[in-house]
Amino acid sequence: MSFHMQYLTDQKGNKNAVLLALKDWEKIQRDLKDYEKLKDKRTFFKGLTDSFNEVELILQGKKKPNSFDDLLNEL
Repeated sequence: MSFHMQYLTDQKGNKNAVLLALKDWEKIQRDLKDYEKLKDKRTFFKGLTDSFNEVELILQGKKKPNSFDDLLNEL
């Protein structure tokens, strides 16, 4: 999607601001919120995958389980 933008310049012609239609700005804000949700989901699922991998290593005897105190400290 392309946005219609207008640039505001200072007296020397340097761009220092952008003017967008309100609907374009609202679209950008929605997209940013969607991106943040996606990023949070990816972080959650990565942590979940890491946890399952750690449990598998513990069950195989390749890793010692953390103590309950260690678990609480991670939170």
